[in-house]
Amino acid sequence: MKKVYMIVLALFLAVPMFAQEKEAKDDSEKGVYVWCVMPNQKGEWLVLEAPKPAVVMDFQTKLTYLELLKPSDISEPGKLDRATSDAILKLERIKGITYDSKELVGFTQGMKNRLNLMYHTAKRAAEKKAKQ
Repeated sequence: MKKVYMIVLALFLAVPMFAQEKEAKDDSEKGVYVWCVMPNQKGEWLVLEAPKPAVVMDFQTKLTYLELLKPSDISEPGKLDRATSDAILKLERIKGITYDSKELVGFTQGMKNRLNLMYHTAKRAAEKKAKQ
C-alpha cells in the first residue's frame, strides 16, 4: 500500500514539470504585439503580422489617394518605409485609435479593414464632389 501512495505522490509532483516545459516552448514562438486602444473600448494586445509587399503596396496606393502621403514620400512601392509607417499611424489617430508604439512594424487585420472603409468613403465623397 505504501508503494502505491509513493507512486501517486511521485506522479503528482511530476505534473508541474511537464507544464513548465510547455510554457517554455510557447515563449519561444511569441510574435510582435502592440497595445491598441480603440474608442469606447478597453485596450488590447494585437499581434502584428509581417508586412507583405502586396499588402504594403495596397496601403501605399490608398494612402496616396487619401492625400495622407505624398507620392514622392514613397521611395519604393511595396516597401514599408518611415513615411508609410507614419501615415498609417496618422490614419489610425484620425479614427481615434492609439498604439503604444511610435514605430509600426506590421499590420493587423483591423487596420486593413479600417483603411478599406476610409478609402471607399473618401472615394465616394470625391466622386460626389466631382459631379457637383
